[in-house]
This record gives sequence, structure tokens and C-alpha cells, in this order.
Amino acid sequence: MHVEGRSATDEIAVPATTAREEARLRAELASLHLAGNAPDLALDHIVKAAARITRCEKAFVTFVHGDDVHVLAAVGSDVTQTPAATSVCGVAYREDTPLIVANLAIDPRFKTYPYVDIDKGNRFYAGFPVRVESGFPIGTLCVIDRKTREEGLTADEFSSMQALTALTVRVLEGRRRDARFADYLEIASDWIWEQDADFRFTYLSPSARDNGIVIDRFLGKTRWEAESGNGESAAFWEAHHELLKAQKSFRDLRFRWFSGDQERIYSISGRPIFAHDGGFLGYRGTARNVTEIEQVHREIEHMARHDPLTGLVNRSTFESRVTDAFRCWQETGAEATLFLLDIDHFKLVNDTFGHSSGDALLMEVAERLTASVGPKATVARLGGDEFAVLEPDLSRDGAIAEYAAALAQAIGRPIPTGRESVECGCSLGIAVLPDHGGSFSQLMGNADLALYEAKSKGRGRFMIFDAAMRRDADHRNTLARELTEAVDGKQFHLDYQPVVRITDEVVIGAEALIRWDHPERGCLLPGAFIGALDGSRHAADVGYWVLEEACRTARPWALGAPNGFRLSVNLFSGQLRDSRLVNRVRSILESTGFDGRNLDLEITENILLTPSADLVETLSKLKRLGISIVLDDFGTGYGSLNHLLQFPIDRIKVDRQFVRGLGERVDYNTVTHAVVKLAVDLGLKVTAEGIETEEQKNFLAQIGCSDLQGFHFSRPVAANSIPRLIEAGSFSRTQDEGPDPALMPAQALRHEPQSDDALKIGAA
Repeated sequence: MHVEGRSATDEIAVPATTAREEARLRAELASLHLAGNAPDLALDHIVKAAARITRCEKAFVTFVHGDDVHVLAAVGSDVTQTPAATSVCGVAYREDTPLIVANLAIDPRFKTYPYVDIDKGNRFYAGFPVRVESGFPIGTLCVIDRKTREEGLTADEFSSMQALTALTVRVLEGRRRDARFADYLEIASDWIWEQDADFRFTYLSPSARDNGIVIDRFLGKTRWEAESGNGESAAFWEAHHELLKAQKSFRDLRFRWFSGDQERIYSISGRPIFAHDGGFLGYRGTARNVTEIEQVHREIEHMARHDPLTGLVNRSTFESRVTDAFRCWQETGAEATLFLLDIDHFKLVNDTFGHSSGDALLMEVAERLTASVGPKATVARLGGDEFAVLEPDLSRDGAIAEYAAALAQAIGRPIPTGRESVECGCSLGIAVLPDHGGSFSQLMGNADLALYEAKSKGRGRFMIFDAAMRRDADHRNTLARELTEAVDGKQFHLDYQPVVRITDEVVIGAEALIRWDHPERGCLLPGAFIGALDGSRHAADVGYWVLEEACRTARPWALGAPNGFRLSVNLFSGQLRDSRLVNRVRSILESTGFDGRNLDLEITENILLTPSADLVETLSKLKRLGISIVLDDFGTGYGSLNHLLQFPIDRIKVDRQFVRGLGERVDYNTVTHAVVKLAVDLGLKVTAEGIETEEQKNFLAQIGCSDLQGFHFSRPVAANSIPRLIEAGSFSRTQDEGPDPALMPAQALRHEPQSDDALKIGAA
């Protein structure tokens, strides 16, 4: 969540302060007793909570007085005041909304300020104006970090800072009220009391009545005999009695008193009184009602330990509970089970129905989880749509699976989100303490691996961690490292699989297919690495390299092919999320001279399942370059027929999964026929891939396919073989003679598996 009071390009323009406003500010500050006074302990708690919740190095409560910004409370800094003219807080406190700046060093308003224009100076700033109950601004609650933060504050952090700002106002207003009492009494408490040598009350000042004290019920009685302090134990008052008998002074002794269902908290201080001859006369002291201050402290503590949206415990508190479970296991041998879960397709709910609906969904999930777990379980929201449950009371014999299934069933029921109702399900990863980890980080890491495994198998599942998952994760990490080396070392090359026209079987195009020349394992097909590559930071750059290399290589083919030639290139999902996509494609077409009208860009159905807000516009811009958009592997993903109408699709590719079953099962024939007919009726061209037999080719020709691709015609070949295939004319004329080994790549001669599944450069 990134919020700014003004655009970073705006000139700084601090409105002139009128004499009346200056007088008003001085009056407010005087009544609050801020200037020259000691800081309030509650404000120290607030800045510590603000820094912890927002993950920032520094936090301040400030007020503006004269030409300076003064610090009331701070964490991470010993600055006490700074000139308002060169302080970001000097601007932020006048804003109508919070001022959040991702990078102060590049913001023209603040980049020359002293604490910014230095090495390792302040970079990120988030300041929330502090306005007293009258609405008048006096200062800020702010957090500062030396690291830039382009994303600003998360929604949860922003909400927490707003709540802490409100608490700051309450503390300052309480300070104002305390100052008023101080004008009448030279003590800091609300009323005065006296006791005799037997600790019976002999006097309470009249203001005690205003704080819920019935004076007549105290006079002549001890504190433990009077109707107060019923929120504390007998042991508490016994200890206090022993202190009085020892004739010792005490300060800020706090006790709770319940009057009906109303809780009051009092703070008392006292000292013994002695006669001139040293004889003990009793006690004299002060007392005050600190209920509101204590509630503020409780709220701060609650916010530090709980998620502000759902009220569940947060990650740090959950870590403490897991640590306690490890300690319990060491002492008693009791095991516990950790369930890590997230909401399937939560981003789609946010994008479709809005963030308010997303928040409503998260709160409903929190309630359902809390209602579904055992009485000793801990339910936490770790962030975003990720939740966790720690359950100490599960046996091994099937109870864990039943428990996970019950959680999944509870969340899988339709959830109302405003005017709509959604079904969102969840995926769960499970780890058992201590078998699956000896610490919080190990247990969470292994539960996360199990969650990854559950999601990779189609979501809506639960998996219990096993050692093979760790081995697979280590393999993925190794693969990710090797892919980085492959990108840096340019270890990729392209092969091309011809596409033939169904009517006469002449070559009319080819699909570019990536290969990895691994230094140890030889030439690898995409099935061995494409998933890791598509999910890496290198995906977009490799995808653009594939496109540029293919366009440069295929340009002479397109210019010289007698029957026309179309180049097909798959897009990585990362490229479709890249704001540079259209400009990069345009630049590649210009630099290579390849005509966009001869280019097909292929995307998979699963990419359309969670599209970005501007995906339709992006695809439309690509089409304006002459490019055709192809929906690859149609019918195998989670997409819907609506995608054919919603997105500007020109062609579909019938997946080899359907083609493989043609002639063997009637339902494959029926489904494939229906898919092709649907596309043709919508005016789309149809390419079938994975053709391996003459029977498959003949069936597809009868039902309306226009182009074919598969091993029946040619395996993927090196670039220098494509011109010969184009010149050779129709495959049907050489079918009886068998394939020409010269046109087959080395992999094919080594009995490459009869599947195109591994030939794609990318899948969602």
C-alpha cells in the first residue's frame, strides 16, 4: 500500500501560518504541557510498537513549537529537536492525510534535508498527523528507515499506524487532563487518603467520589476490608499488608476493582507518617484512576501480539507459542502439529470483488478456523492470506488427516463477501513437532514445503511433510542456482518444430522451443527446467532472448517461404506481468526486421485464470503490432470458455492430451470434435499438436483443424534444417519413404520420448 500526501514531483509548498493559527498552536501546546515536560511512558510504548509493526529502524512522536520540531518519544534515535523548515515532520503534521514517501533521497521536496542528504541517511518515511480532539494539528507519529520501500506500508501496517496515532491523541489528551489537576494539587494523583496506625482509613478527599469511591464505605476500615480491590487475590493483599506492617513507602501499586461488569484500575502511592518522638502514626498517600491509561497499554500490547484485521495472534506471537510447545515436549514428551494454510486464488477475489471483499473473506476464514480447532489450539494469521494452526491434542493414527480435512471443509463452504458469495477452498501443509523440525524455523520451513507440494498438485489439498519434499526443495534450489549460471553463461539454444497445413501438408510455420546445454547433463528439454525458470527472476529476460533469437533466425524463412510462414513463440507468465512487454516486443520486431503479421505469441489457459487488470489491454496492444494471440494447450487448464470471448484470441491449439486418445476412446473423439467446432464457430483458427499417427491426422482433417504439428511430420530440428523442410514441399509426398535422418536432431536419433509435453518454453 503506497500513499503520499502529494506527488513526488510537486514543489514543496508549506502554507503560511497566520498569527491566529500560531496563537492557537501555542495555546494547545500550553494546555497539553508538552514543551519542557518529561515524556510519557505510554508514548514510549507507542513508538516501540510502531517501529516493530512497520519493521522500521526509527519511530517518533513529535510536536511543533515555534520554529522547531520537538521529539516527545523516540526509538532508534537520540534526536530531541530539529528545525521545522528542514524536517519532513514539519511538512507532514499539516497534511490532511498520512504522508508516505518511498525514497526521500529522490523526492525534490526532501532530498536536500540534512538527515536525508548524507551517506546512509533517512530514506523511507511514513508520518501520520496527530490532531487533538479539537481537530487542530500539533505534530506527528512517524516511522523512518534508512532503506527505501517502494511498496510503502501494507494495508495492515497502515491500519495499525492509524490506530497507534489515535492512541497517541488519547495519551496526550490524558496529559492535558492531568495537567489541569496539577494546577490545583501539587501531587500527581487524583485524590488523597490517610490511614491510622492500624491501617484504617481516616480521610479521603472529596474527588475520590468522582472516581467511583464511596467514601463512607472506606472510613474506619482497612483497604482489604473495604469494598474495593475485588479483582485481586487474597495473596496480593496479604503481601500489601506485610509491606504496611514493615512501615515501608510504596509507589504506583495497581489493583483492579469490579463494580458490576465495569472494571476500574487504581494506582496508589503512600508513605508512613511518624510523630516527633518516632512513633508510628499511620500512612498518608495519593491515589488515581488509571483505567484509561491501562486500557491504552493493553491495546498497544494487543496490537503488538495480534493481527489488526482478524484479531488472531500474529507471526511473532505464534512463534512464541511454537517455542512453548517445544519446551513442553522437552519436559513432558507431548507432541504438537502445525498446519500451515493459505486461501486458494485469494488474489482473484481481491481483483474481482475488491479489497473490502478480500478483507471480509479473511475475517470469515479466521472465524471458521477458530470455530473448527480444539480448545488448546492457537490460530494465527501470518500475513496476506496465510494462516497457521498449532494443535497440541492430536494422535498419529489418522487424526491429523481428519483434522486437516475438517479445516479444509470448513473453509471450502461458500463465504459471503458483501453482495457476492465465493468458494475459495484452501491448501494445507502439515508438520509434526518434533519429528519434522527442532525449531520454529525448521518446523515452519517443512510445513511450507508440504504446502508447496499440496498446491503443486492442484490446490484444495493437504500434505504432511516427508523427507522427499526436502530433497525436492534442495533440487529446486540447485536448479535455480544452475539456471542463474546458465543465463549468465548463455547456455540456451533453440530448436524448431514445423507446423504443416492440413490440406496439403506443406510447412507453413514452426514453433521455437528452448533447450539448455547443461555443462554436466548435456542437452536438457524444457520439462527438466522450465517450471523453475518460469518462476525465477530471469523468466522475462530469457523470454525476450527467445523471441529476439527466433525472429532474427526466422526472418529469411518468412521472406522466402512460397506458402507463407508463421513463427510461434511461447510467452512466459512473467512476461505477461512485465509492464515492458509491448515495448520490448515492438523493439525486437524493429531490430530484427521480422514482420509482426507473421508472429504468433502463445499463452496458456492458466495464465488467464488470474490475469492482471490490464491483460486484455496488453494483448490488444500486441495485436495492433500485427501479432496473433494463440491460446496454447486449450482444454487442459483451469480456464473457462468465457476466456475465448473475454480475451482477444486468434487461434487455439488443441492439446496433445486429446489428440493422443483419438481413435482409441470415443469420448476423446467427441470432446476433441466439440472443442474444434466451438473454435471454428467463433471464427478462430485451430492447430492440433502432438500428431503421431496417420489416423489422428485424418480425424482432425475431417473435423475442421487447419494446421497440424507433431512427430508424425517432424520432430523439433535445428534451425538449419527448416529451409530444407520448406523446400521439400509436402510431407505427404515423402511419407512412404520415411523420415530423412538428416532432418532429425541428435535428440531424436537417441530415441527422444514420444511426447511434446517437454517442448514448451513456458507454462503458467
